[in-house]
Amino acid sequence: MRVLRRWELQMSAMVLVGACLGMTGGGPVFAQQSGSAAPPAPITEPRSAAHKPSGPPIPKGSQAITQTDGKCSTELVVNADALFGAARWTLNSDAAQTLDALGPLITKAGKHPVRITAYSGADNSEKNNQIVAEKRALTVRTWLRYHGFIPDDTTMEGIGKFATSDKGPKEPIEIAIDTCKQPTGPKGDK
Repeated sequence: MRVLRRWELQMSAMVLVGACLGMTGGGPVFAQQSGSAAPPAPITEPRSAAHKPSGPPIPKGSQAITQTDGKCSTELVVNADALFGAARWTLNSDAAQTLDALGPLITKAGKHPVRITAYSGADNSEKNNQIVAEKRALTVRTWLRYHGFIPDDTTMEGIGKFATSDKGPKEPIEIAIDTCKQPTGPKGDK
């Protein structure tokens, strides 16, 4: 049996207290100001230049999705800015608005094989771009699977560079549906 040192116990207790406060909604954390009668200011997340809005507002919901129908395919392209922050793979607080509009479009195409491809090229590092792109594809696939819009065996891919299309966004999330292929196995019977 391992004997814990005093500092390890103190750190564990601090982590537990912090986790409990976070889970019980302990309220905002305030910066301590000594000698001031005014209430302390809340600590906010620092914002970088990437977080400042610039240019026109980003379309949300169905306005962030373009659909192209071919002979044997349907391609849905979502502007990644409607779902994610710059160089991030966690969904924005309002991403559900766009994903809720995307799901019925996938369902409307029928039960066919689906492929999700995410692009990311905002970072200077090719390795970081690849990681962000793969995690964005996984995030979108997980959300769509959880909400029953795509089967469990949906393939995905992340590409760590800007999309080459001049028409759409530089960092799209593409959902390609092969409407000529019929689903195979029990997943298509949903």
